[in-house]
Amino acid sequence: MLRHLLVSIAFALWLTIGAHPANATPGQAEAAPCTPDTCYAQAEAQKDLFVLFRELRENHFDLYARRSAADYDRLYKELLEEVDGPIRRTRFHRMLHRLLAYGNVGHAKTEVALLDGLAHLQQGGSVIPLSIRYHDDNMILEEWADESETLPPGASIISIGGLALGEFETRARVLISADTDRLLRAQLEQGLPIYLYLMFGDVEDLEIGFIRPDGERGNHRVRARTYQELMALAQERPVKHPEFDGATRAFHPLGDDVFYLRPGPFSATAEERGEDGAAYVIDGFRAFIDKAFTALAESEAGNLVIDLRGNGGGDVSFSDLLIARIADRPFTFASRYAVRASKTTKVAWSEREGSAETISGIIARGIADAEPGATFEVNLPLVTPAETGRFEGRVWVLVNRHSYSNAAVVAAQVQDYGFGTLMGESTADLATTYGAVESFTLPHSEALVYYPKAYMVRPSGDETVAGVQPDVPLPLQPVGTSEDRVLAAALAHIRSR
Repeated sequence: MLRHLLVSIAFALWLTIGAHPANATPGQAEAAPCTPDTCYAQAEAQKDLFVLFRELRENHFDLYARRSAADYDRLYKELLEEVDGPIRRTRFHRMLHRLLAYGNVGHAKTEVALLDGLAHLQQGGSVIPLSIRYHDDNMILEEWADESETLPPGASIISIGGLALGEFETRARVLISADTDRLLRAQLEQGLPIYLYLMFGDVEDLEIGFIRPDGERGNHRVRARTYQELMALAQERPVKHPEFDGATRAFHPLGDDVFYLRPGPFSATAEERGEDGAAYVIDGFRAFIDKAFTALAESEAGNLVIDLRGNGGGDVSFSDLLIARIADRPFTFASRYAVRASKTTKVAWSEREGSAETISGIIARGIADAEPGATFEVNLPLVTPAETGRFEGRVWVLVNRHSYSNAAVVAAQVQDYGFGTLMGESTADLATTYGAVESFTLPHSEALVYYPKAYMVRPSGDETVAGVQPDVPLPLQPVGTSEDRVLAAALAHIRSR
């Protein structure tokens, strides 16, 4: 039960949600008197909205990719009018989310409202203990909500707090930065308890409408729990699910001519970077890849499974080291890579180092030479396959809806170049996307805002707004099972060939 709460912290850059003040649900009212610690002055809030909208227009690669300028102007004016006096900080933070999410671009976001929710929990507040996953269009309860067996794992949730599931998702869709409904749902899976707090407020309980696995319909009020209560409930009613961590690195033979590799994040782990190291210190990952492919060669396995499930992504300089070990021809990560060189982006890149031969160096030089606000195309260099230690057997890549960012890029590379076979389910994150985020900070709320400076098209040139589709779809993990059924299905397919 705590898994999704903890994951929500780890994925704070991804998971942002707030509540539309005009559509507030019961429990959202905030009647306590305003103080400088709890509220922003009207001028402060309006200034932050002004700066946010100005910076988005100036820095976002294409703010109007999916919304018209007229519609954006209308929303901005509406938000300004809602700030008609001192405004509670938590309410204003949700307003920032609303403006950012309006563009339906996942990489334009802030985490400030999410942090409000986490602070509430850390300060002794309570949240509704619902942990879910989606099977197609169905929201399935993955874990026990409370001690009662009225609402069991595997039940389909059809309403939340009096809102039919479709209406609930519609309200969330307005406020979560997501390109597609699938990405929205993937984010809901990562931390629904926090989202429910942000949408419904500090409620004692919440009515959940459901259909049990046996077909029986019903309603059940789920009581809010503190963090300590959640821990106790998790110990009392442990959840059966495979322990899988996309943030760690691992490799080992699986027998029957199959070798397993989980590369972990395409960035330095905390252990690799040390106390003062940066996220993109690459030596540790390079050493890991060397060890993994040495062990692979010694195993003499003819099939390699690369597991990208739950992988949060990272930088192509890391993933290139992996792809170079399975590639049979030169490759790149995008067929088109365009960058907008705004003033903010130019300042951010003015202090970044990179040799002329590297992608970072090419981008840095292009940003430096471009006029503020101009866009330019980056001529991406091809990466050559590794001269030694390259695997020439059959490659299989496992992906799921939580294969984010550069993990989705790697999946697209493998598929488009024919370096391997994708297995699992489609990614929620896009193969062709607005990304390569930079950030700015608002003056009064000090909210850190992320924006995409680039537009990148997958190697095939396909610009469809969708995730990467697997070549071999696999059944989803059943609720309540401890065995990794997805991996088992993948191995059965591999060994049958």
